[in-house]
Amino acid sequence: MIRVIVADDHPLLRSGLRRLFEAQSNLRLVAEAVNGAEVLEKLAEHPCDVLILDLSLPFLRGLELVRAVAERYPALRILIYSVQPEDRLSLHLLDAGAAGYLSKDQGAEALLRAIQVVARGERYLSPALRDVEGRDPEATQLAPHERLSARELAVFHLMLRGMNVADIADELEIQASTASNHLARIREKLGVQTNGEVMLYAFRAGLVR
Repeated sequence: MIRVIVADDHPLLRSGLRRLFEAQSNLRLVAEAVNGAEVLEKLAEHPCDVLILDLSLPFLRGLELVRAVAERYPALRILIYSVQPEDRLSLHLLDAGAAGYLSKDQGAEALLRAIQVVARGERYLSPALRDVEGRDPEATQLAPHERLSARELAVFHLMLRGMNVADIADELEIQASTASNHLARIREKLGVQTNGEVMLYAFRAGLVR
């Protein structure tokens, strides 16, 4: 029996996953969490094998949350389940301690397969992410956004969600000036001059709909 905790702040998604897991004879949902702090609380209260983790939880999130969980529970398998695209940030999350990464636009069968893979102690990469992993970060064929650092990618994705500098700083628990510096480097790497052009770049690259 694979014991699972789901960490996601969308009630409809949690409800759907709850019904999905109830129909599986080898899966048992032992707890749910709606923010980063609650993830750590639930893990302390409910032993589990796989943590299904959304990247955009309130409070502690993303790379910081993955590192915190991996440090406290090294045997736990963390499966990132996110709306964010499969790019080099996904690989940084795997380096930080996640066992797999799956985009939410994949179907239920893909999620169940990913859970089985990581529960066996293996790493789960979708075909798209395996393609990203196989590319040289310094190669000229990489898209400009794929050359962003892990922190720049985190800022980039928050900006695509409509957050301003102050919001990004609060979300990542950094100074506003630091967030501004990250945005400046993002604009430089993307070859644009304004934040509006960053959004236009993302639209043309298919990163936002």
